[in-house]
Amino acid sequence: MLKSVETISSCRDRGRLPCAFSRAVVSLLGESADVGIFVRGAPGDVVLRMVCGETLAHAEQSGWRDFIEEARVDGGVKIRTIDGHNCGAVALHSSELATEQLILGYDLGQGNPAQHVEEIDCLARIYGSQIELLDYSELDTLTHLLNRKTFDETFDRLLTSHAEHGADGRFSDRRGYAEDGSPAWLCVVDVDHFKRVNDSFGHLFGDEVLLRMGELMRKTFRGGDRLFRFGGEEFVVILNAADERLAAASFNRFRLSVESHEFPQVGQVTCSIGFTAVSAMDVPTDVVGRADEALYFAKEHGRNQVCCYEQLVTEGAIEKHAPAEAPVADDFDIDALFG
Repeated sequence: MLKSVETISSCRDRGRLPCAFSRAVVSLLGESADVGIFVRGAPGDVVLRMVCGETLAHAEQSGWRDFIEEARVDGGVKIRTIDGHNCGAVALHSSELATEQLILGYDLGQGNPAQHVEEIDCLARIYGSQIELLDYSELDTLTHLLNRKTFDETFDRLLTSHAEHGADGRFSDRRGYAEDGSPAWLCVVDVDHFKRVNDSFGHLFGDEVLLRMGELMRKTFRGGDRLFRFGGEEFVVILNAADERLAAASFNRFRLSVESHEFPQVGQVTCSIGFTAVSAMDVPTDVVGRADEALYFAKEHGRNQVCCYEQLVTEGAIEKHAPAEAPVADDFDIDALFG
């Protein structure tokens, strides 16, 4: 039990935390137990995300859907017999970044479902405490997006997170995009004429614009995309897309959502976006620098548009620069790019 607690409380990768929690439950219940992580979005929308075992692999076609719908945070562990199997479920505390609810479900077969209820409930509370600690240290206080420090510390991990989550020991990840090999893309978003907003309406309404920008980002992009506020009116998004066209479509969808949103007192606000492809050999200075160059091209040529660095280079609109050497130290500070 103590080893399981250590595994959960020492995990600083929020993407791996559900798997660490699931492994702790498997260790507690025994190798014969089936354990899975379900995702609950809108009412009636329940999907099995991660599974260890054969029984739960078919849970979406059985009585599990209604069972998972009943699980609520702080409601403790629920117990039910499904298709002759003794099962349990507990809702996990959600990050402020999350748009979905995670629920752990387990199938003990003919085992006693009440035997480890208190321990599982305790592990779920420890999981929730770790999520709260990560949120406190990694989220921007105004927008509740990931902060710049988090980007600095986890750039390499973010680029490989989808591939790493594809499998972890006996667990299999059932998200289709986890193993599709889609490349990563990074964009820098800048609110157009933000200084004018602050000067005309005051910083209170300027902060409201930034807060609404964060809300629109969470609504527009997928749960697996990484959303950052870099300070001021600048934001960064890292996502996976099969090609430049699909990446541009995602970024443009967000731009349009900002353009059509009615901001309190201010009215219409627009944003400019520059993006670039990310390779395994890249360092943060190269990637953000390329996206930043595309952003400034967008702002200098009319604003309220999305520009791709690679496309601009191909068209001869900007000159391609040689990549920078990888930093020797691990204390890379991206502030210099946005100072």
